Amino acid sequence: MQANMPRGGDAKVQAKLRKLMALAERGEGGEKDNAQRMLNNLLARHGLTIDDLNDECREIRWFPILNVYDRKLAAQIMSKVCDTCTPGLYTSRGRPKKVGVEVTPAEAIEFELHYDALRNALAAHFDEAFSAFVQANRLFPATPSGSKEMELSESDMRVVAMASAIKPTHVRPRLGRKGNV
Repeated sequence: MQANMPRGGDAKVQAKLRKLMALAERGEGGEKDNAQRMLNNLLARHGLTIDDLNDECREIRWFPILNVYDRKLAAQIMSKVCDTCTPGLYTSRGRPKKVGVEVTPAEAIEFELHYDALRNALAAHFDEAFSAFVQANRLFPATPSGSKEMELSESDMRVVAMASAIKPTHVRPRLGRKGNV
């Protein structure tokens, strides 16, 4: 079976080997050790070396962006993945809602893992930050709608902590309120 396989193996084997190589290089603890062991076994089975995997070209991969913060997040992740202060990001008029990153296949996998997870986390933090801004600026009715006491969740506690660090924005009212005349 190996005799019929071209040097470097088929695309599925190459993809699996590159994922293992990325994990072996950037994983943590036992995860890293297991990935290295599995990588060595698969390389031996397919008659390949690490150099065969390192002969990979960089290409531009496109990822969706919804706002300026997605673009900034992509730049930060590229800085981490490629260990550079000047990551290469691309935009295209034909792809206005996408950001291009120039990566190897292994870097693309790592970028995508980080981008998917951190993009969702950032959106959740923005929601909490908005709630904290509302609390800090007291943008809610002065009279509570109910007297029912609620327990604060972990998220509520983060919002309260954030709100305490936000300097309220002073707004001078132009109209008097009822009862304050």
